[in-house]
Amino acid sequence: CTCPSGYALREDRRMCRDTRQGFCFTEVLQTMCQMSSTNRNLVTKSECCCNSGRSWGPQCELCPLPGTAQYKKMCPHGPGYSTDGRESHSLGDGLASGNRCFADNNECTAQPSLCGAKGQCLNTPGSYNCECQKGFSLDSSGVNC
Repeated sequence: CTCPSGYALREDRRMCRDTRQGFCFTEVLQTMCQMSSTNRNLVTKSECCCNSGRSWGPQCELCPLPGTAQYKKMCPHGPGYSTDGRESHSLGDGLASGNRCFADNNECTAQPSLCGAKGQCLNTPGSYNCECQKGFSLDSSGVNC
């Protein structure tokens, strides 16, 4: 089996995994990707979209909305996790998805500005917490100091 460009054959030889790397964008305004100037980390599409990203990559591919079938396929364990740390695609009809490993996405690495200028992001399994600098406290959203 062969995989298309940007994908690599998994060890089970039944699936291709998305190995493409791109920027994760936190906002999309009128089809234009927007991101913080401090966010310069390259991540896979599932690492982005399963970590509160709104769009990904050089073509500004929109992330599926949470709760949709597309989101559940990309992020089967919900926000903060992705399959094998990457998006997987079946190579043929009728192949079972098999046993997959679910890797914790580090939201703090994927989107360094999550907690704002006065906050520090702390990765937790399947999520993250924000901790504020001395003299600051979290607002009601729990992510802004």
